[in-house]
This record gives sequence, C-alpha cells and structure tokens, in this order.
Amino acid sequence: MASVITMMVSGKYSIVERAAFVSVVVFTIVTVALALGLPLTSFGYDGGDLATGLSFALPAGAIGFAIAMFGLTGVGSDEMTTYTYWCLEKGYARWTGPQDGTAERAERAEGWIKVMRLDALVSWVICTLCTLSFYIIGAAVLHPQNLVPKGNDMIVTLSRMYTDTMGGWAHWVFLIGAFAVLYSTLVASTASVPRLWTNTLGILGVFDWKDVAKRKRIISVLTVVMPIIWAASFLVIKSPVIMVQIGGVASGVFLVAVVIAVWHLRQQVDRRFRASNFWTVALVFSSLSVLFIGVYSVLTVFGVEIG
Repeated sequence: MASVITMMVSGKYSIVERAAFVSVVVFTIVTVALALGLPLTSFGYDGGDLATGLSFALPAGAIGFAIAMFGLTGVGSDEMTTYTYWCLEKGYARWTGPQDGTAERAERAEGWIKVMRLDALVSWVICTLCTLSFYIIGAAVLHPQNLVPKGNDMIVTLSRMYTDTMGGWAHWVFLIGAFAVLYSTLVASTASVPRLWTNTLGILGVFDWKDVAKRKRIISVLTVVMPIIWAASFLVIKSPVIMVQIGGVASGVFLVAVVIAVWHLRQQVDRRFRASNFWTVALVFSSLSVLFIGVYSVLTVFGVEIG
C-alpha cells in the first residue's frame, strides 16, 4: 500500500506499469492455456459440461454471487468511467483541436475514435477470455472437490486450481501472477479513483476544475487518503470474498448511471461518429440488461423479494 502511494505521488508509475504488464500477460496466457488443456488431465470436461455451465439456471441462494459477478465481469463501470482520465493523461485526441466544422478536424477526431474503439475491443476480448477461463477452471477443479473460497483462505483455495493440475511448483506461479494482477489493480485504482472524486468535487462546485494547481493538490491528497480508507475497510470487514461481492454489487448498480450517461452523451455526438445500426441495437439490448440487473440489485439490497 505504501509503495503504491509513494509511486503515485512521485510519478514513478511507468516503471511498475511495464513490469506489471509483462507479469499480467504471462499470468493470463498460463490461465487460458490451463483452461484449454484441462481435458487432458483428470479434471477434464466435455461439450456437455460446457453446455450445462452456460445454461440459464442458478443454484438456490446464488443470485447474490451472480449479481456481484455481473458487476465485476469484463470491463465494468469503474473501468469505463475512469478510462476517460486515462485518455486525457495519455494524450488521446490532444491535437484534434476545437470543433471548427472543418473536414480536417472531423478526420482527426474520427481517427482517435477508432483508437478508443480498438482499446475497448481488445479489453473486452482479454477480459472475456480470462473470466471464462477462471470459471471453467473453478468449475472443473474446485467444484468437484467442494473447495469454496472463503475468508482469508481465498487465495490459498484459488491456488488449488493450478497446483492440483500442474503440480506443487505452480503454487508459486499462481502467487506471483496473483500478486501482479492485484498489485496492478491497486495501482490503477489508486491512480483513477482520486481523479474521479476530484472531478466530482469540481462538478459539484467545491472548487474550480480549471484551477490546475488546486486540482493536482486535491488529487495528491486523495491519492494518500483513498488507499488508507480501503485498508481500514478490510480491517473492519476482514473478508476478501465479502469485499469482492460488495464491490461487484456496487459496480452493477453504478452501471445504471453509466448507461444513462452513455445515452445522454450519445445525443451530443455528431451522427458521422456514431457506430453502425448493429452496435446501436447491441447498445439497446445491453442497456436494458444493465437496467434490469441494476434495479434488481437495489431491490435485493432493500430486502424486496421478486418472484
């Protein structure tokens, strides 16, 4: 925690970014390869198992986990929201220029929109592959042995997905990979959440967002305060699994706000920059799905029984 705060405040993120990138790539390749190679082990699965796992059915009492996983799966509301700050600080569209109605400006803007769409596509593919791989490995290795990640033993239990199939040496591969993934996630959150809250304070009129010096000071303060709050929350809750569920449900609910914002901002975009009719239909379908899950999550939290 202290190393992340120091790194963010000092601006030495690029070194760890590259190291974390390599570690996460290796861990992802190993995980996907393991999922594909399971049929060659004693924990093999077949097409029937996959069909059963992908069926629209939930065990009794599993709806809470399902809602949490919906909020966490793939590129969630946090990533979609804070991606805007990443674009700004990475320099996306920096030279596009103000809207002057010229064809040159429109061409530059369209080029950067293509870059962002490629970002979203690559992120979706990687997150989907990783999520499916973890689900498959968990169902094939953990479920038959009645191994359920609980409390502070969550990491140890999850490591069984690797050690039970690859041998004891894989325990260290898992730990290194898990550390890289979790550390990079902490770094990303420590960099993005303070910017999100600072931007929110600016929108609410607490300070002038255009005052760059004050904006940087607030971001620096929140960069120190936020991780401390997260650490204190763990000391109170004392259960990584419950914290993951809380975060997942909150993300699922926040997705409703993201959907509303997307449709609002979409009306302000020139039609030439909008996606094809296919993606419009896909957006409608996904928006309705998110709204349903979001409303269901809220009602569940307040104890309203449905069906």
